[in-house]
Amino acid sequence: MNAAEYDTPALMLDMDALERNIKRMADYFRGKKANLRPHVKPHKSPLIAHKQIAAGAKGITCAKLGEAEVMARAGIIDILVANEVVGANKLSRLAKLARYCDIIVAVDNVKNAKQISKFAVQERSTVHVLVDLNLGGETHLEGILNRCGVTPGTPAVALANEIAKLKNVRFKGLMGYEGGLRQFPSFEQKKAAATKALNLLVGTRDLIQDSGLQVDIVSCGGTMSYNIAGEFPGVTEVQAGGYVLMDESYRRAGLDFDIAATVLTSVASTPRPEKLIVDAGLKAITTDHGLPVVKDSPRLEVIAVNSEHGHIHINEPGIAIEIGDKLELIPAYVDTTVALYNEYVMTRGKEVEGTLEVAARGKIQ
Repeated sequence: MNAAEYDTPALMLDMDALERNIKRMADYFRGKKANLRPHVKPHKSPLIAHKQIAAGAKGITCAKLGEAEVMARAGIIDILVANEVVGANKLSRLAKLARYCDIIVAVDNVKNAKQISKFAVQERSTVHVLVDLNLGGETHLEGILNRCGVTPGTPAVALANEIAKLKNVRFKGLMGYEGGLRQFPSFEQKKAAATKALNLLVGTRDLIQDSGLQVDIVSCGGTMSYNIAGEFPGVTEVQAGGYVLMDESYRRAGLDFDIAATVLTSVASTPRPEKLIVDAGLKAITTDHGLPVVKDSPRLEVIAVNSEHGHIHINEPGIAIEIGDKLELIPAYVDTTVALYNEYVMTRGKEVEGTLEVAARGKIQ
């Protein structure tokens, strides 16, 4: 089947672009002291994760325990859950999962660490732990996200030493996220903000090692800062993920990986000469990072998205578009768009190669 014949809306996955992105990022990290541990939350697919590992990635990163379970069932055994895991049900699942794979989890308080220890003892498993640092927080670094995490420095050292005393829990190192860099218009501004945050991260590593604990892992970074964190002395792994599919917000920020994921949509109505209505609305493409862009059609501009429809303005007259014609939309934020779909439509060139389940879709627990 020609890709343009596929029913709409549909999440299209350009396999050639995907594989180019995987190779390009793998080539960047080849020879670097830091490893790539790609985040799977953008694509939610074990097949794509296996491709990333085959290209040289050191395991994967997940946002949620449910994602980690999906990846482990698919045979991936080196998994970081870059998030706090709390509550008896989740901690029981975490301890059970640790019997079958090398699972690492983020912790930012000793109470949570003690609960992890309790369930790991019950399951006779071992859970590896990274102390999660808040690199924004009380440091008030411009642009850096302020969410979970213990304060860098002395509080983090104290927490690491408490974790090291617990049974069936292994302190492995530190995690921090120098995220929120999209707001900076230039690479130099991004680098300056990220460098301040990474100095806190690596500086805390030094303090922990001075206290007598070994720090094996210093994990950080994302697609926006992969070539900053990947070069930073002391960083051991980078959690870049969005590069593999790419989206418009990354392109606006200056990243030039290939667009691999788009939404195929049909023209449903041409109510006026200057306007089109397509069948991809908010249930097919998200707008949390801005409006989508029509691929390879600069004269067409998405101006609004409703629940079931997209509104497109024709900026130049004379474009011949009929009801039923197909367009491809580039999501502004690919993560939340992929989460709307059960499957990808895999393409090579203009041909459909098959479908691929979005296996970790809905695994938000």
